[in-house]
Formats: sequence, structure tokens, C-alpha cells
Amino acid sequence: MREQKNRRKAPRVPASLIARCCQKDLNEVGMRVHDLSIGGMGIKTNYPLSLKERLAVAFQLKNNLSKVLCVTGEVAWLQYHGDNPGREETFFSGGIKFLNLQESSVAILHKYVRGVVE
Repeated sequence: MREQKNRRKAPRVPASLIARCCQKDLNEVGMRVHDLSIGGMGIKTNYPLSLKERLAVAFQLKNNLSKVLCVTGEVAWLQYHGDNPGREETFFSGGIKFLNLQESSVAILHKYVRGVVE
């Protein structure tokens, strides 16, 4: 069997986290993070976002509840799921690419990803 090629630069691992983000107009939006890497995150939300929109995102990892990670990200892709039959809720799924990470945040994310993979 051939291995699928992955366009991502860093491996993503499953996650189940709540994140808060602030949009340019200062609207605060909640989202659920379903996968995570040092380069970005996969999200689900009930709030509309726009492609290439820049967001200030804050979240805590379950293995490090004493530290809130705050990053700037950009919406890389979005998919609307509201028209699917059988869906009770309207929501969007998407990907957020991290634009800047402090070295301390990179170290925490590396540790988290490595811990999930091992």
C-alpha cells in the first residue's frame, strides 16, 4: 500500500481543546480544536470566519493547564457544513496556520505533539 503524501510541514496530532480567538473587529469567537501541530490547528466553530482572516488565538493544552498559549494565526481553509442533511447544528470546520510563535510556545507544542505520538 502506498503512503499518502501530506502537504503539512509538521505532523498533526488529535486534540480536544477549547480555544478562544479575537477577530480584527474585536469580536471574540469560541472554537473546538480537533488537531494540532507546531504549525497550526484544525478547528470547528459555529461562528463564520473568512479565508486569510488573522486571529489572535488563546488555548491551553491538557498537559500544561498552567500556561495559556497565545498565538497569531491566519485562516488557511474553511468548509461550511450547514447544508448537510442530518446535521442539527450549523458549523464551520477549518485550519488555522500559526503566523508567529514565541520560543516557549514552540517548546510546549513540540512536547505535546511528541507526547501524543509516542
